[in-house]
Amino acid sequence: RPAQWCQIHHVTYWNDGGATDLNNLALLCTECHRDIHNTDWQLAMGEDGHPHSIPPPETDPERRPIPSYHRRRKHSA
Repeated sequence: RPAQWCQIHHVTYWNDGGATDLNNLALLCTECHRDIHNTDWQLAMGEDGHPHSIPPPETDPERRPIPSYHRRRKHSA
């Protein structure tokens, strides 16, 4: 979704002491933001500094993180 259709989400919730800085924020469309707060989907910041979605056990029993589709990619040499 375009950024103007998205909402800002604290990866570590603000109520739990999560900082309001770029290292802890992700843009989510309204539907995904609702899912993160109301279902067993989770969001975690990956080692690449981009958000990764973590599916609930009924979707993936191993709960393997799914990298953000729109993360920055390194240019090939």
